[in-house]
Amino acid sequence: MENPNIGLIYEALGAYQAGDQRRLRELIDPDIEVRGGNGLINVGTYKGFDGFMEWIGRWEEAWDPISYEPQDIVEVDDSLFVVAVHTMGRGAASGVEIDTVFGWVCQIEDGHATRFHIYVTVDEALDVARGLAEGRE
Repeated sequence: MENPNIGLIYEALGAYQAGDQRRLRELIDPDIEVRGGNGLINVGTYKGFDGFMEWIGRWEEAWDPISYEPQDIVEVDDSLFVVAVHTMGRGAASGVEIDTVFGWVCQIEDGHATRFHIYVTVDEALDVARGLAEGRE
C-alpha cells in the first residue's frame, strides 16, 4: 500500500503548477524549512510559507520557461522522501538551457509539508535525507 504522504507530494506540486496558492498554503506547514543546496542559483535556507514563496519566486524568475516532471520517489522513512525531478528550462537572462534531474527532499508530517530542499543531484538529496532520518542533520 502506497504511503498517503506520497500523494500529498504530487498534490502540492500540482497546486504549485496550477498557481493555486490557497491550496499550497493548506498543504505547507507554517514553519516549513526550504533550502537550496550548493550549486543552485539561490542557495540558502528560508522559513515559512512566505520564505517558500520567496525562494520559489527567485528560482522562477531565473527561468523562462521551466517545467518539472517527478520520476521516482524514494521513501526514506514514513515522512521523509527524495523525489527525482526531471527539470527542463531556459535561463531568462542567459538563454542557457537545462535538462537535468534534481533531487528534492520532502518531509510530510500531519498532512503538511514541513521540509522542502532541492539539490543538484539525487545522490546528494539521498545523503541529506538519510542523515535527517538518522538524526545527523
